[in-house]
Amino acid sequence: MNTDDTGNDKMVYDKIKNVLSPGQTKEEVKDIYNSWADTYEIDLNPGRYQGPIQAAIECCDVIPEANREVALVLDVAAGTGFLGKELQLKGFRNLHALDPSTKMLEKANTRNIYQKVINDFMSEEPLIQVEADTYDIVASSGGMGQGHIPASALWEMLRITRKGGFIILVMREEYLRHPEYDGILEVLMENMEETGKWKTIKKRIIPKYFEEKEGAVFVFEKA
Repeated sequence: MNTDDTGNDKMVYDKIKNVLSPGQTKEEVKDIYNSWADTYEIDLNPGRYQGPIQAAIECCDVIPEANREVALVLDVAAGTGFLGKELQLKGFRNLHALDPSTKMLEKANTRNIYQKVINDFMSEEPLIQVEADTYDIVASSGGMGQGHIPASALWEMLRITRKGGFIILVMREEYLRHPEYDGILEVLMENMEETGKWKTIKKRIIPKYFEEKEGAVFVFEKA
């Protein structure tokens, strides 16, 4: 367990527990992230949290290096821009960020890697700023959790992804068994494949996603 100058472990776990507490409204979740913005990058540094690095690897797996400069990517629940930074390092140049927290997006903007930021939640409701069939990749690292992106948001992710584009989700594996997702999220994923909406490119478990906890990786291609 990392106990150097990257943030006190108990304090970090308390913050995560707080933001994932059941029964909170969207506004309450947003307020927690606004108050967390100043220390977020210290608390969830790469020594503790591997989600953005893994999500960037998955993006590289579906977009050849020669096409990365032009591929349009939406970073869902972008936070302070961890995933965007990793994507830029790997040759992606056409990046948009979506996050409900204004403070998080202010931090993300200082990286100068996003061409557009959208201050909104990802949910089942259509994003009024985004037309259908827009993105080559819609990716989220750590956006799935109690009171965060609902399972039904997969439909909106699908809508804004172009045909032949990809939806990439990287999340903590244990969250699949939380009441919000258990028997719902993976069932919906399977239903969307069975009805020809997308096809599964990858579904796997990764070690040490968050400290010693495993992560779940899902990659889908829009049909």
